[in-house]
Amino acid sequence: MAKAFEDSKTSKTVYLTMKRHSYTTKKIKAAEESSEKASGDAVMSTDDKDKEYPTLVRLTSGTKTKLSTLVQPQDLDRFMVQYTNIIKINMDNLKKKERKKAAKAKAKKATA
Repeated sequence: MAKAFEDSKTSKTVYLTMKRHSYTTKKIKAAEESSEKASGDAVMSTDDKDKEYPTLVRLTSGTKTKLSTLVQPQDLDRFMVQYTNIIKINMDNLKKKERKKAAKAKAKKATA
């Protein structure tokens, strides 16, 4: 990940996405629901609020570099500390905000 941020100093853009990862897909959920309806049995749903899910982290840089990993809930704090350290080191890559001179000129005319 650090190498992707270092490469972004030249011309590449780094995209990082994080989301909750559940092990079931839409197809699996649809199949389970259809089988429950076919059997006619009432099934209690589990409370998803109490469940801890891993976090899926995806990083893309340019067209060739793609990384993805699963971060377990107990390791998330350690991952975030390492990620913020990488971001702090590479913070000098950010562009400065371009200010328009016309806005300053209008402000001077309004006060005069």
